[in-house]
Amino acid sequence: MGHFPPLPPPPGGEPEPEAPAEEPRRSARLSVPVLLAALIVTATLVAVVARWAQGDPGCGTSTVESARFGYCIAAPGWRFVPQPRTARLPYDQLVRPADASTVRIVAIDLDGGQDLDVVVETIRSIQTEDATDVGQVVGRRVAGVEAAQWDVAIRPGSPDARRIREIVFVRDGTAWRVQLLADAGGFDTRLDDLEAILRSWTFR
Repeated sequence: MGHFPPLPPPPGGEPEPEAPAEEPRRSARLSVPVLLAALIVTATLVAVVARWAQGDPGCGTSTVESARFGYCIAAPGWRFVPQPRTARLPYDQLVRPADASTVRIVAIDLDGGQDLDVVVETIRSIQTEDATDVGQVVGRRVAGVEAAQWDVAIRPGSPDARRIREIVFVRDGTAWRVQLLADAGGFDTRLDDLEAILRSWTFR
């Protein structure tokens, strides 16, 4: 009996293996927005930490920062006395030990309707009652805010004569009063210091 070649497989036999279907690449699509969000959060945290470490950028060059009255100034050579040991002053005080000149700074909350003119008139009326020599008001600006300035002479011509430069300005319902007090001889010398302090003024 002769040998026959093997028969082909019957119809419906095992199908040929199919190539595996590609899985959707969702993870690749989602990783881009997630990565961007992470970068934004990281950048924000870095900026917040840097700002916290550096303090208020507006007060970066200041030597005096008053939390009580909300301002920063640069006053090199002046000693800041926010609260002496003996009694709490109603104002901040800068002292120049070399000649006992002082700068006093105070801020007062105003009632509704009160403005710079009202504050200036009130202060000047009190000074006039004290029989001091009150000079004329000169307009100026401090930190972009309208201000008023005038000089006061106390006991002029006497050995204990004193002079005062007053600067008053109002911002957001608060009045600031800045005074330079010095003896008659040292007053003119400290005017440049006062101007430098006012030029450096920053509201907190």
